[in-house]
Amino acid sequence: MTSQQGEVIFRYKDAPDPRGQAVLVIDTLRATTTMTTILAHGAVGIRAVAALADAYRLKAESPEVLLGGERENRPPEGFDGGNSPYDYPRERVAGKRVVFSTTNGTHAIEHVEAADRIGLAALVNRAAAARWLSRWDSPWLIVAAGSEGQIALEDVLAAGAIVDMLPETQWGDGAKIAQATYHRYRDDLLNGLYAASHGQALIQSGLTRDLEFCAQVDIFDLVPTLNDEGWFIPR
Repeated sequence: MTSQQGEVIFRYKDAPDPRGQAVLVIDTLRATTTMTTILAHGAVGIRAVAALADAYRLKAESPEVLLGGERENRPPEGFDGGNSPYDYPRERVAGKRVVFSTTNGTHAIEHVEAADRIGLAALVNRAAAARWLSRWDSPWLIVAAGSEGQIALEDVLAAGAIVDMLPETQWGDGAKIAQATYHRYRDDLLNGLYAASHGQALIQSGLTRDLEFCAQVDIFDLVPTLNDEGWFIPR
């Protein structure tokens, strides 16, 4: 393999043309954490869509699929689950396909859809995500979803946790900033999520338990990876 070069982009709208690159999308609170959980619990595929209209259309075409996601941290009307990893136990999702739509994460995924390869990452699959990037003989990008157009501390922190496992010779300046952010909180990641603006919003919504779940590191050994049919499958 040739020497890779990589970068972290703090807001998905700032991502450069991703063609020719392997891209990891991060939305720590909570989309990529939850989608990784869904596949780890036995779902056979996840279709990420930004628009609710697309989610409802796919459900109408295939009534057996489950709908998951959120708007304003709540499940949209008619959805089978929200954006919480606790909404998708194994007995609910094993062998199922899930169509997923959220405020930030699924928009970030669509924004980089021209990339050669797309995977999803969070703290819960940090080591697997680092290995995933190392598999490809191409430059890499870690794209943070952010929150409502703003930089999200929790996404930069999680990106830094992945960068920390990759050779320093690959790091661009954004990657170095992310890695420094991770080092600031690495001994108490939950405190880092508490400090984030979106973390505070989830606490105020009574979702502290979700933050505790999202702060776990390496509990899953897979990376949701987009296949040629547009579904994320475990790799």
